[in-house]
This record gives sequence, C-alpha cells and structure tokens, in this order.
Amino acid sequence: MTDAMIQLRELTKRYPGSADAAVDRLTLDIPKGEIVVFVGPSGCGKTTSLKMINRIIEPTSGHILLDGEDVTDGDPNRLRRRIGYVIQQVGLFPHQTIADNVATVPGLLGWDRDRIRARVDELLDVVGLDPDEYRDRYPKELSGGQRQRVGVARALAADPPVLLMDEPFGAIDPITRTRLQNEFLRLQDELQKTIVFVTHDIDEAIKMGDRIAILREQSHIAQFATPEEILTNPADDFVEDFVGSGATLKRLKLSRVRDVEWLTDCPTGTVDETREVLRQRLDASDWTALLVLDERGRPLRWLRAPDFRHERPVRELGLPARAMVEPHATLSDALEEMLLGSAGVAIVVDGRGAFQGIVDVDALIATMQAMRDANAEFYRAAKLIDPAAAVTP
Repeated sequence: MTDAMIQLRELTKRYPGSADAAVDRLTLDIPKGEIVVFVGPSGCGKTTSLKMINRIIEPTSGHILLDGEDVTDGDPNRLRRRIGYVIQQVGLFPHQTIADNVATVPGLLGWDRDRIRARVDELLDVVGLDPDEYRDRYPKELSGGQRQRVGVARALAADPPVLLMDEPFGAIDPITRTRLQNEFLRLQDELQKTIVFVTHDIDEAIKMGDRIAILREQSHIAQFATPEEILTNPADDFVEDFVGSGATLKRLKLSRVRDVEWLTDCPTGTVDETREVLRQRLDASDWTALLVLDERGRPLRWLRAPDFRHERPVRELGLPARAMVEPHATLSDALEEMLLGSAGVAIVVDGRGAFQGIVDVDALIATMQAMRDANAEFYRAAKLIDPAAAVTP
C-alpha cells in the first residue's frame, strides 16, 4: 500500500516468562488520512499493538516507521509529542482546569501563552464546548461525554498527524456514545488525521473505519480491508463468525444520511406564527403532521390536526420533536432514532441543530436494496457465483 503514514514491520512483543508472543510479527501499512480500526477477540493483542506505535509499550523486535522515518529506537518522548493519544477513561489531570489539560503538549513544546490560549479556545469550540463556559472548569464538573470531548481536544492540541484511540467511547452510555462517534467523524472529515482506533465492537469498527484489521491471537491479521469488503466477502470462517449475522443491517453503517435524498416537502412553521396559519399549511400538504421550529430554526414540536383544538401556546402543543440526526450520521443511527422517536422519521439537522430535511423509512429501504443490488453485481463481476443464480448473502 502506497502513501502510508504508519508502517509496521515484523512488530513483535514478547513478555518475559511467556511462551508465546503477545504480538507476533505484525506487518501493516496504515494510509495517510484514514481511520484504521483494530478489532478482534479479547486478548488478541490489539491494544498492545496500538501502544507499540507510540512506544508506551516497547517492542521486542521489529520496526515502526512514521511518515517514512524509523522511530523504533529514537527518543520516545519526542515521538509521543507527534502522536495524539485518546484512551477510554480519558485520563484528564483532575487538579488542572480544562484549559490547562488541553494545553499539556503545547506547553511541553514551549508554545507562548497567547498561542496556547488561542489553540485551546479553538479546539474547545471544535469539539462543541463553549470556551467561555468550559475553559476554567475542572474535570469533575463535566459529564463523561464532555470529558471525552476534552480528551480528544487535548490529543489534537499540537496538531499531530497521527491519533491513537484505545476504545475511546467504550465507557460512555449508548446515546452519548453514538453522538460522540458522529461528532468525531464530522471532525475527521475536516481534519483528515491518520487514526488507529481500537475497539472490541465490530459494529463500531464498521461505522468508524475506512479500513478494518480483524485480528486473531497474537495480532495475526485475519483480514485487512474496507468495511464493505469485510461484510460482502469475509476472508474465512473466523471473520464471518466475528462479523456475525445481520450483514444487510450492518451495511446501514456504511452509508451516511448525507448520501440519501432527504424529504424537503415536510410542512414546517415557527413558534411565532398563529395556529390558524399553521393549520392551513398542514391542511394544504400531504403530511399528517407539521414540524414547528423555534426562533433559531431548530425542531421543537410535531403538530397533528387534533392538536389545534387545544388553546395552549403553539410551543406546548403536540409531541416533542425527537429522532434528530446530522448529515454525517449513519443510516443505522437514523433507523435507531426513528424507532425511538414518535413520528416514524428522522429529522436532519446541521451542527447547530437547525432543520435541514427529513429521512423516512422508504429512503432506508431504497438504500438497503441498492446495497444488495451492488453486492450481487460484485459477485457477478468477480465470477464468484453463477450470474444466472445470483443471490446476495
């Protein structure tokens, strides 16, 4: 593979007293600007492999090349300042403010105070934390999801070309986890870092990875490929068993909301419009409900015809608008939001929460069918099955 940012060559870790190597001759090229996910069963060596890249764990043998430079035997502290590192429990310094935590590496690099402060504020804003509100807080004053955002900001502080992420969202509740995954994918669209990401969750690997390395024991690579290749053409029974059933549904993690056509004919109104105007707009549409937006264009309530019989203010009528996704969310996220919401659709909003459109179940079904058709065409082209009897797995 050309244009690799990280090259691992025969990388091995053998602990004293152990008959077998924890990692045995791992050789892998990680392309610039991509997220490569290490996934495999517990104890397969994926975290050990990750930690050898920045030499938190020193390899027994083999070589690590970073952007063509062999960094196997150089100064490990200098190496780590070139590589951002995010772990599951974040690891913020509890006695330091959020600003001081984010400024850790720039401070070690000798940046001046004004430059550090500007970078801290920039990154807090990037990860969705208002600098004026969060700069002087301490980690104990933040939620788990907020602390994880600070951890990402700290890892990005010195603008490293490489990020290592060791189950960064594993200790967070499922709803916050999904939001952080989507936020991180949005950031990656802008930053284009080279990222090595460890997880035990194949669904997370499919969602997050440009490529996935499925590892057996001792970090032997069972398959290294794109998520789509792994889902449609697993290398062997081990990979197929690890991926599990429901490959069609898993493919919903390969497409983003931005990839499907949104419905834009949904009737909308604002809280400052009269109920008469809103009712007329609903009656003139083919929809059974109208979406009310707040003063900033953010979805607020769904109103159906019977709701207009009540005399309460518009912002108190109907049902709360839930099931909101951003364009970079996966179709799997959209489906999950639809099931949790009350309207049977997912509302597409931008990064500030402003209404953009609607994704409905029909759009998901059409996308799934297109994936199945593309998969069948792949098998036909590759002559892996009889074209006359082509079926999709």
